[in-house]
Amino acid sequence: MNDPASPKPSGLPQFRGENVPPPRTGRRWLPLAGDIALSVGLLVLDGIAAVATFLLSIDYSGWQPFDPGADNSDISLTPNWLYIGTSGIVTVLSAVLLYRLRAVVSTCLQVLVGVTVLAVAIGGAQIDEHRSGRADASVSGPYSHHTADRITDHPSRPPQARCNR
Repeated sequence: MNDPASPKPSGLPQFRGENVPPPRTGRRWLPLAGDIALSVGLLVLDGIAAVATFLLSIDYSGWQPFDPGADNSDISLTPNWLYIGTSGIVTVLSAVLLYRLRAVVSTCLQVLVGVTVLAVAIGGAQIDEHRSGRADASVSGPYSHHTADRITDHPSRPPQARCNR
């Protein structure tokens, strides 16, 4: 018999005793639409940050843009690749925070963009190093590497060639 003073059943399952399920552990994943929106927004911010870092890292000291008589021929507009590499490292490290947020798509995209920026920075530094090596060799002359092979005993004597064989 139903007791009129007891509350009415709500239609939900009633768990008592051994029938109680364990509570949910862990956090839920970010919904896919929110994850994609977050990754697109962060991709735009990463692009802005990479371009700003590239432009701010260019060393143009001594450049005088509004002086028509200025000699700007010796100014080198090469970027400092260390700053761009640091930007890539920050992008990769931000992926850790996104993983803690359980945003899988954003995490993968941040790692991909960060590794790409790092690869561009390393490649650019290697290209600049190769170019500066070629420029040093062309400026110093064709026989400059032979000067270390000469021995001078006295300033009045002509140098003698050393045989390294």
